Amino acid sequence: MDDYTQAVIDDAELFREAVAEGAPVGKDHLRRLADLLADARIEFDRLQAEADDAKKAYDAIEATLFDALEAAGMSAFRTDRGLFRLNDLAWAKMEDPEAAKAWADAHMPELLTLNNARLSKVVRDALKGDVPIEGAVAGTGLMPGVGYVTSRKVTWRRS
Repeated sequence: MDDYTQAVIDDAELFREAVAEGAPVGKDHLRRLADLLADARIEFDRLQAEADDAKKAYDAIEATLFDALEAAGMSAFRTDRGLFRLNDLAWAKMEDPEAAKAWADAHMPELLTLNNARLSKVVRDALKGDVPIEGAVAGTGLMPGVGYVTSRKVTWRRS
C-alpha cells in the first residue's frame, strides 16, 4: 500500500473516531470524504479492468496449455518455473431442482441445506424488527445457530 492510500485510511479512521466521540459532521468533511471515495473507486475500477484483461489472457493460455498437455497424453509438465498439472473437475449444475430435491430427500438429505441469501434476508428483516422470528433465541431475536456479520458500504452513482 502506498503512503497516500495509508494516509487516507488513517485520516478516515481518525474522522470515524471523532464522530463516535460526538464531533459534529460538517458538509466540508462529507464532501472531502465523498471525493476521496470517488477517487478510490475510479482507481479501483481502472485496476479491476486491467485485472479483467489479464484474467482473459490467463484463461486463454490456460485452456491452450490444458488442451496441449491432454493431446500429448500428459497429466503434468515440469519447467524451471514449476510443475504444471491438469486439474479436471466437475461442478454440479441444477437442471431440474425439483427432481434433485426429491432424490436428495430420499437418498442424501444432508445435501439439503439452508439458502444463505434467503437466510440473510430473514436476518436483516429480524434485526430491523420487521419480522419476528418464531423460536428465536432470547436476547438476539434470531433463530438458534445463526449469527450475522455486517457489510457497510457507500454507493456512488457517477454524474
